[in-house]
Amino acid sequence: MPKIKTDDMSLYYEVHGRGKPLLLVAGLGSDSSSWSGVIGEFSLHFRTIVFDNRDSGRSDITQKQFTIRDMAEDAIKLLNFLKIEQTHIVGHSMGGYIAQELAINYPERVDKLVLASTAPISSKRNNDLFEDIYKQLKREGISRAWLERWIPWLFSPRLINDRAFIDAFIKNSVGYPYSQKADGFERQIKAIAAFDARDKMVNIKAETLIFEGKDDRLVTPEEAETLAKGIYKSTFRLLDGVAHSIHMEDPKLFTDSVMAFLNNN
Repeated sequence: MPKIKTDDMSLYYEVHGRGKPLLLVAGLGSDSSSWSGVIGEFSLHFRTIVFDNRDSGRSDITQKQFTIRDMAEDAIKLLNFLKIEQTHIVGHSMGGYIAQELAINYPERVDKLVLASTAPISSKRNNDLFEDIYKQLKREGISRAWLERWIPWLFSPRLINDRAFIDAFIKNSVGYPYSQKADGFERQIKAIAAFDARDKMVNIKAETLIFEGKDDRLVTPEEAETLAKGIYKSTFRLLDGVAHSIHMEDPKLFTDSVMAFLNNN
């Protein structure tokens, strides 16, 4: 299993395909496996890099609190290790927070930026929700009941009513050997609650695509659109028929949207 050793932890990563680099940054409770539906298409065109954020997947448990900026520094260390000077970046949800920190603090490392289902700050509603979900996770682990509580915040009503999809999603999640532990989830939600890029997003110089599902209840379209208002070279797209986890719900729509933007010179 490929890992890099940083000052205080090991970070798991994978590289797929060849060409210009494309870094995919996962969200809360997710890891590199969450990109499985889109890696194949992206790797036909790009050297596609995925990794497990600290306290998730096969990366180390840190045992101490960290910030979104710390998680962005992890990504920079990975790029340095891979000798990648500049890359396109796609960040989903919390991964979008990390991607914003990368673009704000390391503008020279970012070519084009894609922010999916994300915002410049996490709402109090979401912070309270994450705290409740954490408490349930601590009590019972990755259970069917815990996942069924998460699902309405991740997927559109159309997909929620697709029992074959939901049952497969739950079965795969319960059986996943690298599921995030409760203490890692807690540290990530604390990092999310402390994140606020509203006064800094004007410093993002990369050409940016922000896209959002019309049915997203977790990060609303209005919250996502604030990014487009604060980032000078940005485009905002609202996508029909999908909710928060667009790359899982409709991988083709996700890859088509990203590819059209990245290939538009």
